[in-house]
Amino acid sequence: TLILSGDQRRRFGQACGRTNDSSMMSRRRRSSPATASPVEDENLLPEILLRLPPEPSSLPRASLVCRRWRSILSDPDFLKRFRRHHQKPPLLGFFRANSMSTEHQFIPVLDSPDRIPAARFSVPNNSNKHWNFIGCRHGLAILVNMWLRQVMVWDPLTGQQHRVACPPGLVFDPEVHLVYWEAAVMCADAEDGHVHGDCFSRPLKLVLIWVIGYRKAFACLYESASGLWGDIVSMESTDAMLGIRPGILVGSALCWVLCGGNVLVFDVQSQHLDLIKRPVDCPMNTTSYGFVQVLRMDDNRLGLAYLSKLTILLWERKSNCDGVVRWVFLQKSIQLEELFPHRMFSRSKKIIITGYDEDTNVIVLSTIGGVFMLQLYSMEIKRICKGGGLCLDNFHPYTNFYTTGALAGDSANLQM
Repeated sequence: TLILSGDQRRRFGQACGRTNDSSMMSRRRRSSPATASPVEDENLLPEILLRLPPEPSSLPRASLVCRRWRSILSDPDFLKRFRRHHQKPPLLGFFRANSMSTEHQFIPVLDSPDRIPAARFSVPNNSNKHWNFIGCRHGLAILVNMWLRQVMVWDPLTGQQHRVACPPGLVFDPEVHLVYWEAAVMCADAEDGHVHGDCFSRPLKLVLIWVIGYRKAFACLYESASGLWGDIVSMESTDAMLGIRPGILVGSALCWVLCGGNVLVFDVQSQHLDLIKRPVDCPMNTTSYGFVQVLRMDDNRLGLAYLSKLTILLWERKSNCDGVVRWVFLQKSIQLEELFPHRMFSRSKKIIITGYDEDTNVIVLSTIGGVFMLQLYSMEIKRICKGGGLCLDNFHPYTNFYTTGALAGDSANLQM
């Protein structure tokens, strides 16, 4: 039996032509006995199923109706069309990681029946304990092991892994040099209409960035199509480069914010590495780790959020009338005390930024009372972890279509 929510039942009823008994009887008198019902139409049924919502429970539940539905929902061509129809994958949760630890955990954020158990996305258990979880993008995760000099791309849905040796020119001794490193993965599929979500077998690009001695940064691009790393590019800064936060993709550029507010930018197309100075009117200093976050604004512009006590101040990179790009302070600020549960900050007003999703514009905030996600457009706030002290871990967003659930057995893996 197909178990659907009330809204889903109404959709199916409308799509399949179900109405009240009197109208059904009237339609039967007017229609020919030979006319096939919509659900028996070989061409119409896939179109109806295509319009199921993209939440994880939709396809597993629908696949339980009958063998025919299961066959349609598990067809790779249908799943490809399903992703294209919906375009934007849902935010399934966050991978919680600490740069100083190899303990990683998936934190689901959806409510039942779409909540995916943490064990479903268990991070690969390697015998070597030096793998650091760096981030997610386009349905893929990336981990780095600087002791083995390897980068791993991992597909949480299928468990597939692909390891790449670091560029030969990456030379340093982890026991001697203090090194900050970050990495990013992105799908490089240029097919017209391609929607991210099943990108492991597609052309991929990896970017590795590292900072040695606080003053010099390096970056290198790997392309899976050629299986080769490009040239290592570098830049020096008079400002100390400390505490790199996880990067975001803005247009063709990957951007990492430093704890002092400056932003490292690597243009994937030109393979150029640069440093954007923080806004001159921003009150942050070199110890502002956890208080600053780069954002992807409208029209793929770079933004910056700074946490000042219980207020988020916002800047955006814009061109003036002379074509000069500069930071512009936005008059809109976010008053957090008004959004959090009543008396949330009665004991402590400590709060830090621990994550950000560029696709859904969700920012993650850690407090004494727990970890919360805040949707910056709607201002909706939701607790994703209970309290127990201020959490300093990074929360890496994972968005994808849970289309593997088209297998009927996977419906039991959702938390109903």
